[in-house]
Amino acid sequence: MARYDAYLFDVQGTLLDFHTPVTAALSAHLPEAPTDLPARIARRWRTEYFTRVAALDQSVNRWTRVQDVYADALPAVAAEFGVEIDDTRARELADAWRRLLPWPDTVEGIRTLRQSALVAPLSNTDMATVIGMSKRLGIDWDAVLTAEAFGAFKPEARVYERALRFLGIDDPSRAVMVASHPYDLRAAREHGMRTVFVYRPLEHGDARYAEDATEFDHRVDDVRDIP
Repeated sequence: MARYDAYLFDVQGTLLDFHTPVTAALSAHLPEAPTDLPARIARRWRTEYFTRVAALDQSVNRWTRVQDVYADALPAVAAEFGVEIDDTRARELADAWRRLLPWPDTVEGIRTLRQSALVAPLSNTDMATVIGMSKRLGIDWDAVLTAEAFGAFKPEARVYERALRFLGIDDPSRAVMVASHPYDLRAAREHGMRTVFVYRPLEHGDARYAEDATEFDHRVDDVRDIP
């Protein structure tokens, strides 16, 4: 039995493995590259995505798709490693961000929580991407919420506030933000939500690059263990 009324989930990294499919796509494009280079580019690409979306002036009526941000960023990121990727190929490679893989605990963990609470994604990824991946991977939600619906990216406060309003949650302490990224949880906590940190040691393909935290209400290694 779930302890809270609603659970909102970050998607990329928390529920889905992005590093494996993105690195695989880069490896296929760079067959002669050093073994570790595609993984290094993938990690840098993810970092550049965060930098670029933070600088965007977004609104519901004027929205830049995350998928376009990934595609636009790749040529410059690749150039940092001495690799040339043109704009056309960058858009093809950016499709790897739509083909993410669920962590082994994801599908069952979401299904179990839905038996006694409202469960929804709250992702910065584009709405169509989250819907498409959820359908393909067999992840069932009570609602699909993304930054695109609110005209702002997490960690802006209105994203959490309006997500709870959409779900009919009047008391933020009855809702939980679940993520493997401390910045996301800190912002949700500021809005009064409870927090669950999910430790994903291979989020970036190597535990040396994984974030870990103990400052939140709960810390789990498996979403099936979320209270």
